[in-house]
Amino acid sequence: MTHPALIERITRSLAYMLRHQPEKFDVEVDAYGWADLEEVIRALNERLGEGVIEDDVLEAVESGDRVRYEVDAGRIRALYGHSIEIEPGDAAKPPEHLYLAVPARDVERAKRFGLRGGRRRFVHLALSEEDACEAGRRIAREYTVLRILALEAWEEGVNFYDRKSLFLAEEVPTHLLEVGETYHDGDPQVPGRGEDDRRREPRRGRPAYEERGERFRGGERHEEEEEEEDAGGEDEPRDLGDSEEHADDEENEELEVEAHEEGEEGEEGD
Repeated sequence: MTHPALIERITRSLAYMLRHQPEKFDVEVDAYGWADLEEVIRALNERLGEGVIEDDVLEAVESGDRVRYEVDAGRIRALYGHSIEIEPGDAAKPPEHLYLAVPARDVERAKRFGLRGGRRRFVHLALSEEDACEAGRRIAREYTVLRILALEAWEEGVNFYDRKSLFLAEEVPTHLLEVGETYHDGDPQVPGRGEDDRRREPRRGRPAYEERGERFRGGERHEEEEEEEDAGGEDEPRDLGDSEEHADDEENEELEVEAHEEGEEGEEGD
């Protein structure tokens, strides 16, 4: 049995490698996100300085509370969460409803513009309201669960992609969203989400969220470069619904990347 600390290091490295920057590991992924398993194991050994074997990787892949990776015929891929360009494959008929948690203050933007991927290409949609709430607690102190009329959207031509633990979609129009309950049980440690979060008054003619240079991405808000914001125009919709964040928070995806980058800096400094 692989040591839990090594399992954690493997899963973090897999996330960074297969979702974000495979080139930093000298690993090639194909158009659908598949990488050669032997090459991945080699890269893990080099990066972690451990004698990682195939059984360790398989145990790491199976260790999570939901399916994040797929191994088949000597290949491995991340099922979702990519910031690199990946083809989703064949579309799949979704269930009647899917769900997404958003910070409560972003509900009006979702109602106005609908949902679409941001830094990640696809909207990540939970299979249940409970899964959406799980993600919501990690993204905001106050969050609202949106219900997506997924089957109706499918019949209108919106493509969905089955990723076992969730579904992906490129966008969801506003008329196929229903605003559900708002919850107040989010993580009080989430920065910029509670009583201490003071929003500045917008400049004349600019909505508050554009003044701040923020873009909602499915449970995440990212500061954008000022010139990028100015180029967008007042009426251009911001990207909404990159939550896969839905219910996974991707093993705290951003923390994984940061931890890996910090590790690299430490290695360079040695």
